[in-house]
Amino acid sequence: MSINTSGIIEQHKIEDHIPTFAPDQEVRSPRENSFDLLSRSGVKRLLFLACDAAAIALTYEVSRIAMQRLLGIPRANQSPPGYQWFYLPFLLAILYLAEGYQSPDLRRPEKELAIIFRAVSLSFLALVCANFIFFKDLGFSRYLFVCWYGLALLIIPLFRQGLKGVYEALWRRGLAQQRALWVGSTEKLAEFQNLLSVQRYRGYLMVGVIPGSEVSEKYPPATSTRTRFDALACWEEAVERLHVQLVVVSLPSTTPGSHEWVREILQRSKGLGVDVEVYSDLFATSEFNYELDDFSGFFRFYAAPVWSLQFQRAAKFCIDLLSGLVGSILTVLVLPVVALLIKLEDGGPIFYHSAYVGPDGNDRYYLKFRSMRVDADRILERDPELRKQFEARCKLKRDPRVTWIGRFLRKYSVDEFPSFFSILLGKISLVGPRTIMQIQKEKYGSTLSKLLSVKPGLTGFWQVMGRQLTTHEERVQMDMFYIDHWSIWLDLWIIFKTFWKVLRAEGAY
Repeated sequence: MSINTSGIIEQHKIEDHIPTFAPDQEVRSPRENSFDLLSRSGVKRLLFLACDAAAIALTYEVSRIAMQRLLGIPRANQSPPGYQWFYLPFLLAILYLAEGYQSPDLRRPEKELAIIFRAVSLSFLALVCANFIFFKDLGFSRYLFVCWYGLALLIIPLFRQGLKGVYEALWRRGLAQQRALWVGSTEKLAEFQNLLSVQRYRGYLMVGVIPGSEVSEKYPPATSTRTRFDALACWEEAVERLHVQLVVVSLPSTTPGSHEWVREILQRSKGLGVDVEVYSDLFATSEFNYELDDFSGFFRFYAAPVWSLQFQRAAKFCIDLLSGLVGSILTVLVLPVVALLIKLEDGGPIFYHSAYVGPDGNDRYYLKFRSMRVDADRILERDPELRKQFEARCKLKRDPRVTWIGRFLRKYSVDEFPSFFSILLGKISLVGPRTIMQIQKEKYGSTLSKLLSVKPGLTGFWQVMGRQLTTHEERVQMDMFYIDHWSIWLDLWIIFKTFWKVLRAEGAY
């Protein structure tokens, strides 16, 4: 029986990829390799700790050099000798207390960015206070601390993202993944895997399934101690045979004895050293935050503070205004060169008015540099096969209508530069769902009104998760994911990823 090593499973092929576990069935366990150690939570925390230590030390030294060369402050006057033996463990300890190392590999990038921002700010504030207590008679450069803090806010997330990038590269090769066992219905497993696929997360290697239907049929509600322990023996045997590190439990509430089953798994996981993740649509909601009430033992749900949402919306407005202004200036600067190249190729117009569906359902337009031939629409009308491909994806991989200079403009997204004028005018946003055309409306179905309720963006979630390499169905799911999980931190992460994708010209055509 084959074991899946991809980490991402298509929804309609679940049963073909993951073996169903039974106590009397011989199942081949995944082959161990030298990278398995990297999948352990403790090792990951140590790696993130070392990553932060390197980032903190680097930013400190860079700040000292900058203060000496730019402001002429001697190194001896910036901080006491041997100061690194104090600040490094101190800052790392505060980062730890601020939950900087609480399963950093399980946090989404925008959540990680928000936590690191708060943790680094708290750490440097605590360091300044500690300096007044322990080094009050020694001199410190306040310019050093301002520069150091600013660099740390930038470099620590970059180093962490680099470490996560290494893990993602290993996961794509089937290495350093957590071996997971699924307990529950295969329908929910399809939802779970699809949720991971939308986010391009490959950290789990699903090595076996104990379907919820088999649990309810073969192991009915625990009417006796023996029945309950027979069922648990199946779970424990699967953990042992398949070298499982994580059990994902998703039993519907209508399954008899499901809550008792989950409770027993949670209790026994302590002794086995296995993590347990309970998959539930309720806990996956993006509309509420929740935390554990230690007194009652239950989760308490609460909405995000109004002031927090208002602050994030104000920050998004400022980012749009600033990016629109800077981008418009850049567009004016590159306009003569781009215009000359376009005119030299075919003598046609420089700009193209790109249509998109506005919130009222009618067409609106934003400017782009023209990257297609003047007769592009007629070419599409004359070729039925080409039109069929275009209507299926609203994009052609080898589009014969694109000009030579247009391919270059598209590869590095230069054709999008005039869109900054629309951002400056408030017509579109820097980050948001991708604009859609009239022929795409029906593909969004019941989610269309939700899509049109949000201002479209020049870049967005699906662009940084694969750009044109994603299918249209994936784009719809990714747009909905962005709307459901929006925060200013998600926008900042998308902006960073956009620069990286554009520089690498990844997935562009």
